Amino acid sequence: MIGDPPVVIVYIVRYPGPGSARAEALGNSMFAALYADLAALASRSLGIEVRFRTSRLPGTVPVPVPFGRAQHTAVFVLADDRLVADPAWCSYVGGLASSAGRTDLVVPVAITDVENLPPGLDQNQAIRLAEVPEAEQETVLLNRVMHDLCILLDPDAQKVKVFLSYARRDGRPIMEAVSNHLRFVAGLDDFFDTADVPDGTRFADFLKERAGSLHALLAIQTDTYASREWCRLEVLEAKRRHVPIVVLSAVNVSETRSFPYIGNTPVVRWCGDETSLRRVVRALLGEVLWRRYFPRRVEALCEEYNLDRGLQVFAHPPELVTMLTYRAEMTAEGAAIGEYLYPDPPLGTEELQVLAQLDPDIAPVTPIILQAREMRSS
Repeated sequence: MIGDPPVVIVYIVRYPGPGSARAEALGNSMFAALYADLAALASRSLGIEVRFRTSRLPGTVPVPVPFGRAQHTAVFVLADDRLVADPAWCSYVGGLASSAGRTDLVVPVAITDVENLPPGLDQNQAIRLAEVPEAEQETVLLNRVMHDLCILLDPDAQKVKVFLSYARRDGRPIMEAVSNHLRFVAGLDDFFDTADVPDGTRFADFLKERAGSLHALLAIQTDTYASREWCRLEVLEAKRRHVPIVVLSAVNVSETRSFPYIGNTPVVRWCGDETSLRRVVRALLGEVLWRRYFPRRVEALCEEYNLDRGLQVFAHPPELVTMLTYRAEMTAEGAAIGEYLYPDPPLGTEELQVLAQLDPDIAPVTPIILQAREMRSS
């Protein structure tokens, strides 16, 4: 069955052999972040197609990268000391940059000194991992890779606006640290911006006006967060308006009541250090990348398998708030209530049974379920 080409394919290029174990480990981390974590298959994954380019023996080079097979081809060259010392490999990776098309991307990941990058590849902006402590290299690499893919998928997009939701009593210092990191330290100052509600403005009105330009809400969950009416309202309004949420878990002692609607979201643990801030950036980048990639992936699948393109597409698994919001929106539009398309993997039976009991008209499905159904009927 011939349809539109894949939205994006990522190629990870690395030198073979045990002497390049660092490059191999970083490549495996990229695979887990972009396609699926094989150690946690029940977790939501981006499902971006990832291919490796390596060889069996040093001195022999991989098969070429087929630029043009996807709408976007992104190549990340994990350049270590062994790769840059091999003339055949230098020629191979140097030719990748000249072969890339206008909608493609070739990025050197400098595990070696950036001055050692071979001709051709040395003209491209590099991810300079050699300048980063080894313990932080994986996080820095994944942040930069996700950032590059976000830009590749939507080069004309405005800055990502992140609304910082916090309780002023105990969340303000963390909010200021996160805001400063996003604006000045993360290395992505042209990508992120932070938003706050002006004094005297109702949050519901603010979010209603900004929902189209607000890309994510970061809920800084401190001891008093769930006890604050405005914090709870911010989370509920974000969910009602399909704004992705990331939770920064910073409970120090205890909560008297856990807010039930803050779940079904990525959570990052606050440890008060640079590592926590980088993990916040990674979680936010993951949500932005997901929002830019998943609808296009669904469109490509619908084309390939001749599926209904009128399906409602949601970037998160269903829950009571989002399903009720979906029903209200469809009813207001006079549209039929039916299938609710969300990312793989499918929810467990226990969750689906609860949702079906409360609203049997809505049928949550994933791309895998749709593909399997279509294959059975053909």
